[in-house]
Amino acid sequence: MAGTPTDILSKLNVGSGLNTADIVSSLVDAERLPALENIERNQAQAENRISAYAQLKSEIKDFRTVVRSISNSNSGSHVGSSSNTTVATFTTSGSTGTENINSSLVVSSLATTHTLVTGSYDNTGSTVGAGSLTIDFGTWSTTSSSNDTFTTNSDAAITINTTASTTLNQLKDSINNATDNVEATILYNGTGYVLVIKGKGGASNEVRVTPGASSSSDLTNNFSYTTSTKNLTQTVDGTDASFTVDGISMTRESNSISDLFRGYTLELEATSSSAINISSSQDLTSIEGLLNDFVDTYNALFLNISNLTTQAVSNRENMGPLAGDSLARSIQRDLRNISTKSISGYEGGPYTLSLLGIATNRDGTMALNPAILKSSFEKNPIIVDAVFKNQLITDNADVSVTRLAIDTKPGSYAITKSGSNYLIDGNAMSASGNAYTSNSGDSSGMVINIASSDVTSANVYYGESLMTSVDTNLTNILAYNGDINTRINNLNQKLTDFSDQKDLLADRMAKVTERYTLQFAAMEQSIAGLKETGNYLDQMLKQDPE
Repeated sequence: MAGTPTDILSKLNVGSGLNTADIVSSLVDAERLPALENIERNQAQAENRISAYAQLKSEIKDFRTVVRSISNSNSGSHVGSSSNTTVATFTTSGSTGTENINSSLVVSSLATTHTLVTGSYDNTGSTVGAGSLTIDFGTWSTTSSSNDTFTTNSDAAITINTTASTTLNQLKDSINNATDNVEATILYNGTGYVLVIKGKGGASNEVRVTPGASSSSDLTNNFSYTTSTKNLTQTVDGTDASFTVDGISMTRESNSISDLFRGYTLELEATSSSAINISSSQDLTSIEGLLNDFVDTYNALFLNISNLTTQAVSNRENMGPLAGDSLARSIQRDLRNISTKSISGYEGGPYTLSLLGIATNRDGTMALNPAILKSSFEKNPIIVDAVFKNQLITDNADVSVTRLAIDTKPGSYAITKSGSNYLIDGNAMSASGNAYTSNSGDSSGMVINIASSDVTSANVYYGESLMTSVDTNLTNILAYNGDINTRINNLNQKLTDFSDQKDLLADRMAKVTERYTLQFAAMEQSIAGLKETGNYLDQMLKQDPE
C-alpha cells in the first residue's frame, strides 16, 4: 500500500523519521473514541430499555390473559345440584346463578307432547295427494266418548299446500319450514314409513289438522284430525308437567324449566313419590384456585418490574434497564392499588380484596389467606361476585334497567317515588311512558323501566367487577397509542438518532484526519527543507580551504 507523502519523505530520510500516520491515527482516536463510546453507551442503554419494555409488555399481556380467563370461567358462580338426578337435574344457566337455594321437589307428572301419526307408506317418496292442510294449535277437550272440542291458542295457524306429486318427505320438510310450533319426522315402524307430527309440548299446545275442502281423498283420508274426523292416530296426549317446590303446586308446559329460579334450569326426568332436594351454592375450592392464579400471576409481574427498575447501590452493573423510569414505576403503583381498590355497585358493598383474605406483603406482592376467604365467603357470598363478575340487577321485579350510557358509573342507586314521578338518589328523572332517564350524577344516562305505578322504592345495583376493572387498566396500558408503545417508539427514534450521530462523527473525524495529515505533511516538508539547507551548508564548509 502506497504511503502518504509524509511517510515517503520519512522513509527517504528527508523528513523527521516519525511514523506520522500512527501519530495522526492516535490523535484522531483520542478525539473520536470518547464521543463514540458515549454514543454506543447511550445506544446500548436504549436497546436494553426497548428490550425491557417488550418483556414488560409481554408479561402484562400474560396477566391480562389470566384475568380474562378468570372472568370468562363463570368464576364465583353458583353451582346447582340435585339429590336424585334420575328424577330431576338442577343446573346453573350460564353465569347468572346468584342465589343460594335449598328446596324440596316432588314431581307428580311430566309434560308430554301431543303426537299424531299417519298410516304406513311404502317409502318416503310415496305421494300424499293434492290439496292443503291447515295446522293450528290449542287444547283438545276430552269427554267420556271422544276428543270433541278444540280451543285454539294465540299461535298462528299454518297452511301447507300439496300437489299430486308431493311426497311424504317433502310434506315433512314443508311443515318444519313453516313454523317452530310443530315438528314433523318420518319413522320406519317395521313394515313401512309413517309421518309423526308433534306440538311444542304441554296441554295448550296440542295440534289440529284440517284438510282443505278441495283436497284429494288421499290427503283427506290420511291426514285429518278434527272434531269430526280423526284419521291420524293420537299416540301421546299433550299434558303439562305437575310438581311442587317447597309444597307449592306448579305446572309447566315443558319439562325444561328456566323461570323457576333466576339463573337456574330445572330438568324434570321422572315422577317421584317422595321429595328430592335441589340446591345451589358457590364452589369455594374453585374460587380459591382462581384467586391463587390471580395472585401468582400478579406477583410474577410485580417482581419483574421491581427487577427491571432496581437501583444500583454500589455497582452500576446491578442496575435494572428501567432504573429511574417513571412509567415503569407508575405501572407498578397502579398494580399495587389493585389490592385496595374499592368495588361498588354490589349489595352490602363497597368491597375490597382484603375482605377475601388477600393482603399486600412488604415487598408489594400479594398473599391469599384461605381462612379469611372461607370466613368472608360464609358470611357474605356476594363479595365473591364483586371480584369476579359484573352485575346489573334491581331488588324489585317491576323495575329493570334497559340502558346504560358511557357516562354511567358503577354504584348502588336508590329509586324513590315523588308524586307521579320517580327520583334516583334524590335527583329527578325525565319520564317517557314507563321509561325514566337519569340526567345527572353518577347514574347519568341510565334508563329505568318501572312497569307498575305501585312501585314506591327500589334499589339498582350496577357493579363493575375487580377483574373487569383490572382488564380495562391493563388494556389501556397495552393500547397502540398507550404509554408503553409511546415510550418504545421514542426509544426507537433515539436509536435512529444515535446512528445519525455515528455518521456525523465519522464525517467529522475524516475531516480531522485530513487536517492532521496536512499539518504533519507541512511539518515534514519544512524538516526536509531544513535538512536540505543543512546539507548545502555542510558541503560549502567542506570546500572551505581553512
